[in-house]
Amino acid sequence: MWRAGSLRDRLTFLHATDIELRTVEDQFRTYTALLRGGAGLFAANRDTVTLAEFRAYVQRIEFQALYPGFLGIGFTPAIPASERERFAARAAALGVPDFRVRPPSDYPVLSPILFAEPPNPRNQAAIGYDVMSDPVRRDMVERARDSGQPAASARIQLVQEIDANKQAGFLVAMPVYAGGTVPPDLDERRRRYLGFVFGAFRADDLFNSIVAAEAEEDAAFAIYDGAPGEATLLHRSTVAPNTTPGRLTREATIELGGRTWTVLFEQRVSARRASALPEIGLVCGGGLLASALLAFAAFRQRRTQDEIRRLNASLEARVEERTRDLRDAAESLRQAGEERARIEEVLRQSQKMEAVGQLTGGLAHDFNNLLAGISGSLELIETRIGQGRSKDVAKYIAAAQGAAKRAAALTHRLLAFSRRQTLAPRAIDANRLVDGMLDLIQRTVGPAIDVRHTGADDLWPALVDPSQLENSLLNLCINARDAMPEGGRIVIATENRWIDRAQAAAHDMPEGQYLALCVSDTGTGMPPEVVARAFDPFFTTKPMGEGTGLGLSMIYGFAKQSGGQVRIASEVGAGTTVCLYLPRHRGEADAEGIDPERRPMAQAGAGETVLVVDDEPTVRMLVTDVLSDLGYTAVEAADGAGGLRVLQSDARVDLLVTDVGLPGGMNGRQMADAARVARPDLKVLFITGFAEAALFGNGPLEPGMAVLTKPFAVDALAARIREMIAPSTSPPPPRSPS
Repeated sequence: MWRAGSLRDRLTFLHATDIELRTVEDQFRTYTALLRGGAGLFAANRDTVTLAEFRAYVQRIEFQALYPGFLGIGFTPAIPASERERFAARAAALGVPDFRVRPPSDYPVLSPILFAEPPNPRNQAAIGYDVMSDPVRRDMVERARDSGQPAASARIQLVQEIDANKQAGFLVAMPVYAGGTVPPDLDERRRRYLGFVFGAFRADDLFNSIVAAEAEEDAAFAIYDGAPGEATLLHRSTVAPNTTPGRLTREATIELGGRTWTVLFEQRVSARRASALPEIGLVCGGGLLASALLAFAAFRQRRTQDEIRRLNASLEARVEERTRDLRDAAESLRQAGEERARIEEVLRQSQKMEAVGQLTGGLAHDFNNLLAGISGSLELIETRIGQGRSKDVAKYIAAAQGAAKRAAALTHRLLAFSRRQTLAPRAIDANRLVDGMLDLIQRTVGPAIDVRHTGADDLWPALVDPSQLENSLLNLCINARDAMPEGGRIVIATENRWIDRAQAAAHDMPEGQYLALCVSDTGTGMPPEVVARAFDPFFTTKPMGEGTGLGLSMIYGFAKQSGGQVRIASEVGAGTTVCLYLPRHRGEADAEGIDPERRPMAQAGAGETVLVVDDEPTVRMLVTDVLSDLGYTAVEAADGAGGLRVLQSDARVDLLVTDVGLPGGMNGRQMADAARVARPDLKVLFITGFAEAALFGNGPLEPGMAVLTKPFAVDALAARIREMIAPSTSPPPPRSPS
């Protein structure tokens, strides 16, 4: 009987400790799933989540109702220390006003708490606290960042402890990476690291809420972060009433988030579960009643075994019920995540279609207006010539040419936005370029606006198209002027910028060295929803007729095509700053060239021949007429195969003028490359509407090749043809034998 009672006590104690350990581990997995869902929110929103979106997620998972021991869930971004003051504007755009990073720190990377939900006084007290300022918290952050797994902190006192009722606590961090997935190697994880979603826990509140009272009645416990000691004590369970200490103890460890917790258990014995020791005395003292006592002992043994079986069933049922609840919660989270991803994909597709509709509608409107001007002018020219009123023809010609030039400007802006314009990059000194434009900018914005230029010494050069950069700068200054109807100040700043990994991830650009050209104004500023759409084509906040909505989209396309980026920082009532980031050029800036005086165009030499290949008859007619006026012999072909037949014959060809996009399976670049096998010195002038991949896909143009962008002026075409043929004073060598 004594053995049966002892066995019952041991099994009861072991089952109670097992269920307490399993409950803690299961709850930690549940909380990790909640944090993983918060991290997934960033992947679903292209790495940017506002306070309203984060708060909606916390409300949707019924945080306060289902997880009472969980003090708060939040997000902490990773930002360079140099962005400490400027980050306040970014926080305001995400819905967190009056943001301030604290305390001061010399660490090069900051991790201030940006969101902490639900918004109770304890969690609000944590907003702005720099987690990296504390070595214990910093260790947790770096383990999470480098491993890609959730990491728990050591025992700490939470920043949220703002009253006298203070408890030991700990944090759990779930890393967030650009793009959503965990990168495969350490360097990539550090480069794409954006911050972490965290859970904050008050230890006493947590363990009192998750450990069953019935289990605590059989086994009291204490949890330590590491080796047992007062400095590492996280929680000591409350001693159940009407219980006394037993003789059994147990020590166990739990691995949670990279930390090892030690759990010490002590048996508690209640009156209703007292052991069978009193019966042992009766057996020893009642020799005369041995048979009766033996029968009684057998009866008690059966009762003990029945109670053990009942306790086993009860404990297993509770474990199964808790496991089922956790599985259901995890499944609900998974389904909610899938539903959110589906809805967001539908929303993104809807936004894409809206942008396409806006783009095509804007194009149709503008081009219909321009075509009406061109078509109407041509009809009136025909009518006036028929009436013999030739004096009126000149103004209609001017009107048609003006409309055509505006159409060309519109297509150039669209190509700039789509990053398909043909650029002529040069190594430029941005300080010199800005200084040369200051007078023009000042005249454009008017005397009510003060224009200043602050240029850095030893500014790095950049390899860009100077005319496109000038257009971009002028556009930005005009936008700044329009934002200051009562006057103000425009500051054009140029400086060298080193973009590290964190900044590169935040700005969606490669890390490295950049020339930064920034235009700041003291105007009305823009709300976040306008900033988010500022680069959309045809989006404008100006009144009808005062803006096309293509200025910023053109600047965006030019910056991206040049290998850089453009970013806007704005606050309503506090002005706007737009920064162009252009990659540093390792060479020297080009010296300013002096345009030669215009001279009469030289005529063609005897027998000089030009092959014109274009599938558009109107363009072929235009080019051949220009060639005839200059005295050249023109040969025409409508596709690449026809042009190649001429080039592979013995005919003299001094220059090939060809479109890039040709029908028949052979484009202009392929035709030129094939012709140069037999005619290695053949000069080639490509005429194209945009920077096609077929033209530049195999690298830069070879010597003796040039590009002229459609639409072009006739005198520009004539000058380029003469320029390419003029250096050659003798006929080209005949075709090499194949």
